[in-house]
Amino acid sequence: MGMATPKQFHPLGGIPLAIHPALAFRKAFPEMELVYVIASGTAQIWENFLTHYFPEGNWRLCMGGKSRYESVQNGIKSIKEEDALVAVHDGARPFIRVSEIRQAFSLASEKGNAVFSVPVKDSLRQVNPDGSSHFLDRSLIHQIQTPQVFFLRDMRPVYEKEDDPRFTDDATVMELAGERIFLCPGSYDNLKVTTPEDWILADKILQQRLLMDSPE
Repeated sequence: MGMATPKQFHPLGGIPLAIHPALAFRKAFPEMELVYVIASGTAQIWENFLTHYFPEGNWRLCMGGKSRYESVQNGIKSIKEEDALVAVHDGARPFIRVSEIRQAFSLASEKGNAVFSVPVKDSLRQVNPDGSSHFLDRSLIHQIQTPQVFFLRDMRPVYEKEDDPRFTDDATVMELAGERIFLCPGSYDNLKVTTPEDWILADKILQQRLLMDSPE
């Protein structure tokens, strides 16, 4: 991002980037426990943030790992409620809506999981080993987002495995273990803030939402 501070701490509309999604989750389900999987050396910063924004408590910190998979693995190991539905969400996706969260949990309760996605907009081509390429039918392709919601009882045995380069998201981890994955309609403004250009877009999305005054 080229920022002096890590992007998750940087304020968006006066609120740290990674606090935005938690506010939506807590509004969707006031009794939901928030588990922040964090980097080493940042615990005090997170404690200050979470104490301020969630004074009612019911949150805790968990140390992350060397990869996304290991971080989710650590988060899962810290959860005790075996019947829990667990939503894994990127802290850099600040614009998940309350109504979307509730929809995902409803679908996961019925089907066993729910993974946010949106249809791709661009034409797609797959590169062949010889350097040529062929088209892919974009009507069959979706871009995957978070949150991704699964039952803890299904995740726990799967996340006992060693990390694998193919484990780019939780849906892939679960699918490779034999789970059927069910997609939940996402939104194009549920972007992951990764580059300076994303931050400019995020600021515009936030301003538009403030004008509409409808985070639902």
